[in-house]
Amino acid sequence: MSAAISFSSEHGLWMLPRGQLSIDSATWVKTRFNEFVELELLPHGSGSRNEWIDVVVALVPRPDNEYNPQAISIAQPITYGGSYRDRHMAFVYDADHRFVGGVRFHDLAEAAQGAEIGCHARLKAGRSDGELQLWVSSPGEVLALIDDFLRSGINPACHDPDQAPVTSVLAARAIDHVPPARTEQAVMLEEEAEGRVRRWRQAPNGDVTCTPLRIQQRSVFGNHMVYVVNQAGGRIGQLRDGVLFLDDERHRRAALDALERAGIPQHDAMAGDWFPDAVLLHRGARWLLKPRDDESPMGWYDPDTEILHVHADAYREPAEILLRRHGIVPAATRWAAPDPEQFLRHLGVADRYEAESRRVSDLAEQQVWRMWARHRDVFPNGLADLSPLRWTNEEQNRIFAREDTYWLHHDSYYLRDLEALFGPHEHGEYRHGQKPVPCRLCGGDALTATRREEPGAQSLAYCSGCARKAVKGFLVDRGSDESWEPLAVWCLQQLAVELGGPPSQAQIPRLVSTVEPAATDRAMLIRMHVPRARIRRAAASAEQRAPLIWADWLKRAGLLRDGVQMARGTVSVASDGHLCRSLLERHIDDFLTVNGISHEVEPYWPYDPDLNTTGLRADWLLDDGSYVEAWGLPDEPAYAGKMERKVELAARTGIRLVGVTSADLGNLHKVFASWITGEARPVPSAAVGRSDDPRLQRPRRPGSPAKRTTTANANAETRAARLERCRQAVALQEAGMSRSAIGEELGVGSESAKALLRDGKFYAAPDSDPERRRLAAEAYEAQSRGMTKDQFRQARALTPPKAHECWKDADVLFQRHED
Repeated sequence: MSAAISFSSEHGLWMLPRGQLSIDSATWVKTRFNEFVELELLPHGSGSRNEWIDVVVALVPRPDNEYNPQAISIAQPITYGGSYRDRHMAFVYDADHRFVGGVRFHDLAEAAQGAEIGCHARLKAGRSDGELQLWVSSPGEVLALIDDFLRSGINPACHDPDQAPVTSVLAARAIDHVPPARTEQAVMLEEEAEGRVRRWRQAPNGDVTCTPLRIQQRSVFGNHMVYVVNQAGGRIGQLRDGVLFLDDERHRRAALDALERAGIPQHDAMAGDWFPDAVLLHRGARWLLKPRDDESPMGWYDPDTEILHVHADAYREPAEILLRRHGIVPAATRWAAPDPEQFLRHLGVADRYEAESRRVSDLAEQQVWRMWARHRDVFPNGLADLSPLRWTNEEQNRIFAREDTYWLHHDSYYLRDLEALFGPHEHGEYRHGQKPVPCRLCGGDALTATRREEPGAQSLAYCSGCARKAVKGFLVDRGSDESWEPLAVWCLQQLAVELGGPPSQAQIPRLVSTVEPAATDRAMLIRMHVPRARIRRAAASAEQRAPLIWADWLKRAGLLRDGVQMARGTVSVASDGHLCRSLLERHIDDFLTVNGISHEVEPYWPYDPDLNTTGLRADWLLDDGSYVEAWGLPDEPAYAGKMERKVELAARTGIRLVGVTSADLGNLHKVFASWITGEARPVPSAAVGRSDDPRLQRPRRPGSPAKRTTTANANAETRAARLERCRQAVALQEAGMSRSAIGEELGVGSESAKALLRDGKFYAAPDSDPERRRLAAEAYEAQSRGMTKDQFRQARALTPPKAHECWKDADVLFQRHED
């Protein structure tokens, strides 16, 4: 054993001498550690799997560790390639830091000037998991070694002319060859790659598109999306970052033609006489190159550096061909090791490492998907056999049972799901030693929940898994025919009977009643099997169609034969003939009708110079003058802004406003209790109509416009009142108040306060905005000639809000002087 810290050119590390003591390590990154084990075993043969093997590891200080900035990482040696984060496998236990120098280790690492510190170790693969132990010296000896090294002032960059390239070049990953420690791995991967490329060359791919493709364009939250779809509406590609990504490269010719027809021409990159049966997948910072029918990737492309990384030299040509077909010419091509999981799968040893964890995972999955067999009778005619649930009479495996309800009481997802199912409810406070209650559906650990303010409500127990399935569902159409569709359609029909009409997705979670336990169990199982309309795509190799949206499912269940799907909802006719723009509106309208509440659709909100200059309408007007609004998209910023304006209008005008969201649908009898005479009646099943019903082709019948005062005196009063609010807003801001505080002081929202400040500053100094003043003068001249505001807007090509501003400015800056 050398009595000094010395440099190892073989590993590119400053090596601590091999000590006589062994310490264990805390292995965190199992896949990276298992990869290290297998690569170190390759030269020794499989017979050494249960024997200790001498290895070398790197010790790297990790000040970026949030738990402990003094943490020391155990990493693969730098000869494995990659950054210290890429090579990280484990940590030295905090209690064992003294064996590698403690706080002095960080001084040693800093003195190494970019090189890393190495440590001798031993490992054993074992049967199910590997072990790693470090050979260290006593704390006193290692401190003496570090002191000697620091006193010597050795500069690793000058110590040996051959050492600098090993440390600096490998550390910067600036080499184009295989890192030394991965030579045998590269040989194995090369053999697989050569066979795959040979098959691609022998069976060149041609065009497989027999029908024209088309382009579908969408705007989602301000982002313009361009998709390539087949005749069935299934998405087979997308234009992202100016690059056409396809599920199958054999569609590229037809996809380019479709883009050309849509006026989105692309570079015609049909490069080469052949191309690999592989695809380029957009994965953020890394674009993955992956064979179409195989899990083992060829490599990845970094769009920022424009460098192509391949896992074998045989992949260089096909990978470059594939990129050229996407209009990409890489700046350089380099070898890179695959992800550890991929390499372990290639070796066929992943199963051994994952055997125990997979066994536990399989048991957990069985527990999650189990259901008492007695509940099969909920579904008629063998439909239960179509469910992914596992019907069983076996007791729950106790290894997953909890002895206390602590985690249940602190599981925010579970509590949120119970709130969605029961609404306001009681589930009891946590007490130490309190035992969970078995779930009524599967026997899993659960809390009891009792709905508040429901006469006769029962205390019911449903576990986290069953609650989540009922709230979120687990049947999702992926764009191909599903075996469970008959079960899903039946459950959707039963839910419509329970709710009294075609449900919206927001209605599904809330239980209608919790009085009869057996009926509630049935309602839970039905909700689990109601399909959800989420966007999930089928596998790239499938001939897919467009995934079904919610209206499609309602039509398949025969619940929406009189509806027309629009961009923002399904337009249908309510039972009283009113045209409704969404299922939420239809349910509310039908409830008002069946309970004898007289209502008129789309009344105008009163005019207001701050909040309503464009003729806002409510959804319904009740006989007593109350307005009802169906808040369909409260989470959308633009929609929420309009909601805020209407709430302010109601407060300013004294109108009683009733707002209804999807979460209120189960409690409409409470929302409209003031207008219901006698006992509330549920919404009946919807009448069946036709999609060509002429009522669907006419515009909505608006209610009577609210009265507007148009006398000169009233206009002058309104103008004067608004000018005074503008003046007050500016004065309050000059006094140091924020916009929100100004809004509270004046009784308006923050957006209204913003408008008052903007106008107040302009009216105080019109020359501060010459363009606005010019338009105001032109508007005044137009008024003098007898033009209307709409005529002025069209003549100047202005937007309605801008035209209103000009008209208002003319009134304030010029007309007021003539009053």
